[in-house]
Amino acid sequence: MKILYGINTNGQGHINRARIFIDKLQNDGHEVHILFVGKEPPAYAYELAPVSYYKFGPIDIYNDHKLDYSKTFQVLLTNLGKMTKNRRDILDVASKEDFDVIFTDFENMTSVIGRVLKKPTICIDHQHSAFHPSSEEAPAKPALKLGLKFGIRLMVPYYSHCFAIDFTEKIDRVDDFTLFPLIWKPEFDNYKITTSNHYLVYLARYDKDKMIKNLLAFPDDTFIIYGFNTEEVIKNIIFKKTSREEFLKDIVACKAIIANAGFSLAWEACLLNKMIWVIPHSNNYEQITNAYRLNKLDRAFVTDKLTENEIKYFLSHTEKQNYQPKVKLPIISPDVLMDQVYSQIKFFQEK
Repeated sequence: MKILYGINTNGQGHINRARIFIDKLQNDGHEVHILFVGKEPPAYAYELAPVSYYKFGPIDIYNDHKLDYSKTFQVLLTNLGKMTKNRRDILDVASKEDFDVIFTDFENMTSVIGRVLKKPTICIDHQHSAFHPSSEEAPAKPALKLGLKFGIRLMVPYYSHCFAIDFTEKIDRVDDFTLFPLIWKPEFDNYKITTSNHYLVYLARYDKDKMIKNLLAFPDDTFIIYGFNTEEVIKNIIFKKTSREEFLKDIVACKAIIANAGFSLAWEACLLNKMIWVIPHSNNYEQITNAYRLNKLDRAFVTDKLTENEIKYFLSHTEKQNYQPKVKLPIISPDVLMDQVYSQIKFFQEK
């Protein structure tokens, strides 16, 4: 098959999730073209497939770990004409390339293209899991829930079938919407999981100076920080530039992880059996949901801010636990999900 795979680039989690299924599709002999939409993706993303396109699209604006809805909407309105032209350009490319199947990882243009061209359109993401009928919704202000529901509808207005990966124990299908447990990431097959002498930190949308001040209070511990795309050493704090290879080396060897409540890093913590402290963005219902579900499963330490007292508690707690979480979640092979994807594609092609 000839496939167009759309990836939302607001956060590297989308890219690294899609990598699993793009690799599988290519290993199975399919031709995959990638469409990156959002902010400019990191260089390593372009290595996922021989053919890729990038178009500017909707981006999220944060102010010290809070989603700034007004600025995000302002950027959207300012660039609406540009994004409309980008959509027409990609639709023209898709029409000429005559793709057999469309995939979307929370990416709007490919979802629209799938509907316009009447192609089987497979959504593989995490965001939809927040509202799967079999899942408990996290408590939050109604406006935040409505905001995510609107965002999901805006970003993925159409799909033939949606597969949403989440912290769940079983596969659960309701009509055209299947909830999936965590999927193993084959890129970890190349690494030995150990416990070295550092903590991995990913708090990219937090105030950098406040974070440094709090972490410097623990000079006997080393903190390797990603998310700011800079190389800098401040006593016991090591900032590293964006690099998937370096990140993998550091995460498989870390003592534990301190991060926002984005899905991808918490997912990787579960795969590697690492302890994690998550601090959700306060205006982001997806992250609030992730933190709520991880906490209910006793799989993460959750707070709403980073303070010296909380750092002290987390470091002490991880040491007492010998850097091993009490709870392990089910992990499923990517082949299981992809077998269902192929079945859905065949079903829609034969209709």
